[in-house]
Amino acid sequence: MAAPKSYDPSARDNAMIVKYYINTSGDRWFIPYNDNGTTAAQVTQCSAVVGNTADGSVAGAAVVAS
Repeated sequence: MAAPKSYDPSARDNAMIVKYYINTSGDRWFIPYNDNGTTAAQVTQCSAVVGNTADGSVAGAAVVAS
């Protein structure tokens, strides 16, 4: 049996979702490295940085603050 990795984001429980509160639908979740890119490219980068759960679903979700 292989030893578990010290940090393996792809092994996160499928129920684990981090909620990022944003002002407007489509806003970036946080300021990614490509802060000069289009908003869509920034959101894509945010999703990539957050990573996925064990079943491959994104481990983050944008929630529009009210």
